[in-house]
Amino acid sequence: MSEKEKGIPVQYIDRRVVERYIKKGLLDEKEYARYLKSLDDMAEKAGSVETEFTSVGELGPTR
Repeated sequence: MSEKEKGIPVQYIDRRVVERYIKKGLLDEKEYARYLKSLDDMAEKAGSVETEFTSVGELGPTR
């Protein structure tokens, strides 16, 4: 665990459930905002992904 994550339990910083933790009072919204601002910008290390979707009838995208 990095130094930045020690202030907030790791399970509370998952962006998919963070709103739930804020509403329950388990996570302070301002503390979470400070945590997000403290993260390094990793955009230059991101890779590109190419994807092609096709539809079969009315079922939507297939793999």
